[in-house]
Amino acid sequence: RDPLNLSKKYLTKLAHADYMFALRELDVSHNNLTSLAGFSALVALEKVDLSHNKLHSLDGLEQCKNLTELDAAHNLIHNACGILACTKCRLRALSLQGNPLVTSSVYPACVVQSCPMLCRLDSKEL
Repeated sequence: RDPLNLSKKYLTKLAHADYMFALRELDVSHNNLTSLAGFSALVALEKVDLSHNKLHSLDGLEQCKNLTELDAAHNLIHNACGILACTKCRLRALSLQGNPLVTSSVYPACVVQSCPMLCRLDSKEL
């Protein structure tokens, strides 16, 4: 059950995701992803590192209902609408630090309300 590590590959999209339907862990950090098109095929995904990309939202994760750990730190997510896709996931750990969203005064409460199973937000226990 080794994670697939595609970090630092200058990716702009995840190609052939439909062949990765059984994948449980994926690292696509430090790339140039601007969207999560194709991620809906990753139905078995439990852990994903999307940090250090150019994402404005997490749209595309709606079908990843087994997702428990998500690192989307250091992207371009500006508002709560950008994380709505996570409401269908079973997230227990989420990192969004370094996104413009975290400067909002309602940030922590909004995230906790959207992800009721969350135990850790931005490396802090809840």
